[in-house]
Amino acid sequence: MKKLLSDQQYAQYLADGILVIQPDSLTDDFHDHLFDCAQDLYSMAEGFKSKTAHLDILGDSLRGRIPSLDRLFEDPSVSGALESILGRDYAIHPHNFVHKSSQADQMFHQDGNLPWNERGHYRSHTPDWALLFYYPQEVTTENGPTEVILGTQYWTNDFEKEDGTWHSFDPIDRTVSPKDVASDDLVFRDNKLSESVVSFGVPGMRRSFVTVPKGSVVLCHYDIFHRGSRIGSDAQDRFMYKFHFMRTTEPSAAAWNNHGGYAEKDVPEYIRPVVRSIWNWSTKAETQTESASENSTNMLLFNGHEAEKVGAAYLLAESQSDEAIDNLLEALAADEESVRRAACYGLKASGHKHSEKILPFVKHRRVGTRRMAVYALGNAANGQHPEVIVGLLTALTEDEDDLVRSNAAYALGHVLRHSNVKVSPVVDILTDRLGAGVETNNTDTALFPRSTVRQSIAYSLLQAACNHDLSPSQTEK
Repeated sequence: MKKLLSDQQYAQYLADGILVIQPDSLTDDFHDHLFDCAQDLYSMAEGFKSKTAHLDILGDSLRGRIPSLDRLFEDPSVSGALESILGRDYAIHPHNFVHKSSQADQMFHQDGNLPWNERGHYRSHTPDWALLFYYPQEVTTENGPTEVILGTQYWTNDFEKEDGTWHSFDPIDRTVSPKDVASDDLVFRDNKLSESVVSFGVPGMRRSFVTVPKGSVVLCHYDIFHRGSRIGSDAQDRFMYKFHFMRTTEPSAAAWNNHGGYAEKDVPEYIRPVVRSIWNWSTKAETQTESASENSTNMLLFNGHEAEKVGAAYLLAESQSDEAIDNLLEALAADEESVRRAACYGLKASGHKHSEKILPFVKHRRVGTRRMAVYALGNAANGQHPEVIVGLLTALTEDEDDLVRSNAAYALGHVLRHSNVKVSPVVDILTDRLGAGVETNNTDTALFPRSTVRQSIAYSLLQAACNHDLSPSQTEK
């Protein structure tokens, strides 16, 4: 029987961005076997002497090479935690990888939000994704643990470039180089790491090494700031198996053992509005609206640091007043990327009632505004608004910007969770976009040529298939 999370555990996951789970059904023999398998895979990769060993051996084939891995996902505590966070009908993504600790430190960063480290859509605050990390050996401070900055999963750095392209990788400080933190001068390294955290501009950020017993599972929000730390000279290898899981349905009620609420005082102040919004979305609780149109809230949206901007956007969304929504719409067209980004999340959290006000921004002259407007429309309740679906399909098929099209496809996936969508014509358009030569490859990060837009379309089609009965001809495509 699955062991669902408690209110306290779910709130901790929302607040910290990570949760440690101890599997119940797995023995030391299982963990030792997975450790030996990881050693064998790395030996094979080193002997393969190929630039694509990461694709051919270490990634995206682990479940085929090691069938016993599925026992991990079937464990009552692991499957119960995944269901609590992602809902009953969650799915596993085909991307996976086994990591080995290295001799060099990394800088703090967020991975690109598509597998193999590329940007395909904006980072999802609601739990639509979860990373599962499995450690077949004990993780200590000596064998290269991951270090995370707790609670940072709702923030990010500007990534737009002046030429209209974007960074796929988000370090916490773009002025710090990998060489800086890989230095053998440990004092210099530590100073660079500390300076990079301070430079982000949010006071009180909480750094934590992920040290866990042998056989532990860590569920992690995809977007938390983290880094790999170097292994000690005499330490045993540290392996980490990584898997992606996806939500496929909207919550209709709490998916965990929900017997009440959570103590908001235990949530860091900056992210309380975000956590409150996600908790209400997860439980389908009625949001109690309060006035958030005070000048101070709006000032923070336009002039605060990253955490203040995001928090202010959620407070304005919670208010639901015309003035608050107009402030968010004004911010959606701002010059500063961080202001537009915060507004995007606030407008998405505000629900479907304001979709007609967001729609005109889908054709805005500024590409950065269009990217965020289509993402903000990715709300399942917008499935009751045909004009939203038309607007997103138009952006997908006509906009010249890859990231607009990719965000539009991703947003459609969320809209298609609504039961009343006339899904058939939407699915036909989506599958047509997968045709040869329609969406051409736009990245080869990790030596893997692919299209970020096609990946978002595939995500959208999965959402459609999990929420609607598709025709035989559509499923055969």
